[in-house]
Amino acid sequence: MKNHLMAMAALAATALASASAQEDTRQFAVEGAGMATCARFIEARTDAPLEHQRMIGFIEGYLSAANLYEPDTFDLTPWHNAAALDMIVEHHCSQYPEDRLVGVTQRMVGGFRPFRVARFSPMLEVGDEQNSAFVYEAILRRAQAALQLRGFYSGPEDGTYSPELREAFRAFQREVELDETGVPDPATLWKLLNP
Repeated sequence: MKNHLMAMAALAATALASASAQEDTRQFAVEGAGMATCARFIEARTDAPLEHQRMIGFIEGYLSAANLYEPDTFDLTPWHNAAALDMIVEHHCSQYPEDRLVGVTQRMVGGFRPFRVARFSPMLEVGDEQNSAFVYEAILRRAQAALQLRGFYSGPEDGTYSPELREAFRAFQREVELDETGVPDPATLWKLLNP
């Protein structure tokens, strides 16, 4: 799973690089963890776990606040959990150690726009006792459409986690060499829905 999150981070870095070309030039005050450099973020991952957690908290808070100010946005990061965000930032920071965490996070806002959920969507728990995930109904609809395009699914695009959809996720996970859980976890959704 870690290798797949690394691949996801590499893909996200591409989105961050293209988003940086449109970087916001407005000035605003940033305090605390947001002022840390990428080099410090990398160090804190191993040397200062509490500081690292504060940095991840800053990233999550910033991205949550972006849900308010980004147009047509209910959730900017609809399937990205803290571990996925950490991997994305770590990948970027290993290449650009002088960048500040606030700048990296702002570029993430631009990079995540294509993945956002624009309007309220119910959150569903899907899976079984061994593997489960929380996913928006709107994201399940997108996944159903994407799985149909790839020939894995022939059911309706209704946002319902059916046995047929679970098997379609398993077949897709097998093809892209992910753990075959049948659950739409962050790595699966990234590989399936990344444009």
